[in-house]
Parts: sequence; C-alpha cells; structure tokens
Amino acid sequence: MAPPLAPPSRLPTSILLIDDSAFTRRLVRGMLRSIGYTRITEAPSGRAALRSLKTHPVDVILLDWRMPQGGGAEVLARVRASDTPRTAVTPVIIMSAHVDIALLQQAAELDASSVIVKPFSVSILKSHVDAALGQVDAKAAPLLEARRAPAASPAQPEAEPAAHPRAAPGEFDDTEIVYL
Repeated sequence: MAPPLAPPSRLPTSILLIDDSAFTRRLVRGMLRSIGYTRITEAPSGRAALRSLKTHPVDVILLDWRMPQGGGAEVLARVRASDTPRTAVTPVIIMSAHVDIALLQQAAELDASSVIVKPFSVSILKSHVDAALGQVDAKAAPLLEARRAPAASPAQPEAEPAAHPRAAPGEFDDTEIVYL
C-alpha cells in the first residue's frame, strides 16, 4: 500500500467530522486518514459540534445535512454567526445522500463551501477538502495583501484565468466539484 499523500498547504490540518451515524464517521475518518489528514475530531450531533468549536477551532468542517439533533442547516447557520472570526469563516462541506435543489439553495445561502453526495469516493472527498483549504487561503489573501501593500500602489491588470481541463463529451469526470 502506498504511503498517504500529504495534505496541501498548512500541516497539520484539523477537521471536524459531524455525523449522527457512527458507521459513517468511522468510514469517512478512515478515508481522511488514507489521504493524509490525521487531526480529525468527531461529533455525533450538531450540539456536540458547536460545543467543540467553542474551544477547538478547526480548518475544515464536514457536516451531515440530515441529523436528528441540530441538523446541518442549523449548525451551519450557527457556525456562520459565531463570535469567533476563525470559526465564522471555516469552510463547511455538506454531506448528504439526499441532495435536491432546496438543499443546494439553502447551503448556498448559508455560505457552504461545497456539497458531497453520499456515497462518495476517496478522490471526491480529497478534492473537496483540498478545495476548501484553498478557499481559506483565498479568503485570507486579500486581507494579508492589504496589510502589506503600500498606501498608493497602481492597480495591476488581472491575469487571465487558466483553462480548466474538462472530460470529453459523454465522459464522466469524477473530480469535478460544484462550488456554492
């Protein structure tokens, strides 16, 4: 078996995994470890997750959308309304076996990073977590640049975005992510 791939950027990355199913938490935890993420905190409910976040901020949250105590929408709204700035901007990846337009709209309104449809592969999980970590860096970059930039600097022309490789028509690309 090949050694786990190191997560991109800031090591170690801490992840909060919120799911009411112990089986799902165990499965996703194993998937995360197989791709190099080892600082994983688990919460069996939204309430437990919110208590944990008060004292232990994390870099990414994986959140089951449908849970009996503190469902995903309620948890995500409370995360975004957190008094702790780091927690309020933490990327949240929604996990659900039942994704419809209403879930996608609500997740977008609550500023979720992305939605993963259960069941999902290790490569899908990795692409979502890696992208979420990149979003943290992208959100922080303008703040850091504003602090470093001189008061009167000329505007720089924007670079052309790089072309994104797509699967050929009729082929399925399992690494494509729908961002909210």
